[in-house]
Amino acid sequence: MVGLRPRLNLAALAAAAAFGLALAMPLPVTAQIDSSTATFNEAVQAVKDKNFRHAVKLFSLQAETDQHDAQYNLAILLEAGKGAPQDFTKALIWAWSAQLGGIEAAEELADDLAGYLPEKSIEEVRGAVRERLEARIEAGSPDAVSQFATFHLQMLEEPDFETAYVWFSISAALGLEGALEARDDARDNVDDEKIVDLQSEAGTIYESLNISLD
Repeated sequence: MVGLRPRLNLAALAAAAAFGLALAMPLPVTAQIDSSTATFNEAVQAVKDKNFRHAVKLFSLQAETDQHDAQYNLAILLEAGKGAPQDFTKALIWAWSAQLGGIEAAEELADDLAGYLPEKSIEEVRGAVRERLEARIEAGSPDAVSQFATFHLQMLEEPDFETAYVWFSISAALGLEGALEARDDARDNVDDEKIVDLQSEAGTIYESLNISLD
């Protein structure tokens, strides 16, 4: 049996009949350092044991609490139809969520999934991801603020630089890493005559947020 590594290449392992998942994407096994690590590792072990249904259950629990590596793994399983019926729509929701959370490999998976779906379904996924982000912002998650800005650049049919500028401005005010550069990049794509109104909008939203960085 292949031992745990920072990333496991499921395609190679499938060829060796270790997992039975003929997937081209790697499955990250380094969980976030928090109380869910044991559950994450249990889910990874379930994949190794080919108990995909249990793996989907555990990754789903963690995906709902915004553990992004679990979201990515869940998307892989849903795309493959392992542990649950194949579901490209749900898989794309989690792939985009993982991508926004910084899982780089999720972008390629998301692109593949979007290629399987009609535009109507993709728009429904956009709505679901947007609602999740808005709920997280309402609950006080600072990470969701910058992810909401990135969503408007990367997940829409056409980038919305104005909304991205507003939310990256808020992210910068919160002191989030990388927000200053992202804000200025978005500003470069906004008409000068709109800047004052967008800054006013950002200030109003900022004052209404209940977000703690502690």
